Amino acid sequence: MTDDTENNIRFMKNVSIPLKASKLPIRANVYLPLSAASGGARFPVLVTYGPYGKDIPYATFFKGSFDEVNPEHKSKYSAWETPDPVYWTREGYAVVRADERGLGQSPGLLDTMSRGTSECFFVVVERAAEQEW
Repeated sequence: MTDDTENNIRFMKNVSIPLKASKLPIRANVYLPLSAASGGARFPVLVTYGPYGKDIPYATFFKGSFDEVNPEHKSKYSAWETPDPVYWTREGYAVVRADERGLGQSPGLLDTMSRGTSECFFVVVERAAEQEW
């Protein structure tokens, strides 16, 4: 867990989310407003689950597109086709960005757009809803 005071964000990298149908977890990055450090606060959650790699910076993945994004909506935490954590935590949200099973830090077999993919995403959403934040 890292507290980034410059961006007013609490960052948890590669949080393991256990699956019901597999011994292999889904791994997610969690971004919270820094105010979560004091405990007791709850935030609505934006959850993403996808095949583009949660840890690949948007500026590296597709620089031309990144350069066109409104500066208020991009940061060093920006990733392709996901909400920018710095902007959304500033607005009072938590952001959970998960690597799809079989990609990035989530082990297993990549099977995009399958029933298994949908079930994994469901588990990620449910897990986010159970958190104290």
